Amino acid sequence: MSTSRSPSCPSLPPELWIRILSHHHDLTHLWTTCRLISSTFCAYVEQVFAEYHIRSTRIDFQLEKFNLGGKSRRPEIPTTFHRFESSEGKRLVYFRDKRGKREVGKEFGFEKVMERWEDRVRGSKPETPHYTVMIGGVVNDTALPGLAIHAEEREVSFDWRGMFRAFFREQERMRVLKIRWHRDCTKRLEENRKKIAAGEKIAIDDLPKAWPAAEQEFRKMIRRARLKECYKDNKEMVWALASLKYYETTAGKLLTDISGAGVGEPYFNSIHLLQGLYLDEWSSLHRIDTKVEHLAQENGRNM
Repeated sequence: MSTSRSPSCPSLPPELWIRILSHHHDLTHLWTTCRLISSTFCAYVEQVFAEYHIRSTRIDFQLEKFNLGGKSRRPEIPTTFHRFESSEGKRLVYFRDKRGKREVGKEFGFEKVMERWEDRVRGSKPETPHYTVMIGGVVNDTALPGLAIHAEEREVSFDWRGMFRAFFREQERMRVLKIRWHRDCTKRLEENRKKIAAGEKIAIDDLPKAWPAAEQEFRKMIRRARLKECYKDNKEMVWALASLKYYETTAGKLLTDISGAGVGEPYFNSIHLLQGLYLDEWSSLHRIDTKVEHLAQENGRNM
């Protein structure tokens, strides 16, 4: 005869669960793990993000057409949470530039700045987003699904759940890759110790890759995976993304040696696309790194 078991701990009201989850500081774990426990927990976690974390999220839109490098502050439109859409479900969120008109237009003129902002938003592509997203002190330029600009209100709108989904998916991928890197380092170091004990020499290739170099490689891998998903039905773009790894190491080599790019091959006239993707990738990663440095400077001044 089976007997029902009472739960080991009493159920808690939703308000208390939301309060508890709001103190979970690992936002990636909160979104990618806690949120998937059940439909109830999904609702709790999304409420936490709607009530707390989205209100400290910041999205900055860059106004310059080209990233020429350097670490100086460039013209941009800073936006923060303003409101959710009024319809049931609150799928869309609105972020607004909350500065005064005089401050916005003091350098280039208000109308010109607004015109450039509209152009940057409407011309945004997966490989050139023209913005950075900061959530919980982490910066990236992941997708803002359904991004639209409302110039008269100086607002942008987008699917906020989709934003968090795209952002934390890449954070989780980086976490997994970092764990693998740690395991690989431990394994290599152990193998090297055995070689030294046996009187063998250690080759340069036997040394584990330093974390800064590994992290940069992982960032590119994750970013390229994002673009491959966006362009999965575009054969030319898929080829170009797959060829980036080779392109990085083509110093002194012919670009036509890349598979598919030789004379008479289907992508012989697509080298420009590959070169453009390489420059876009460098520009985007540089923009993110520069934003991280600027935020660190701001936090240092506020301490």
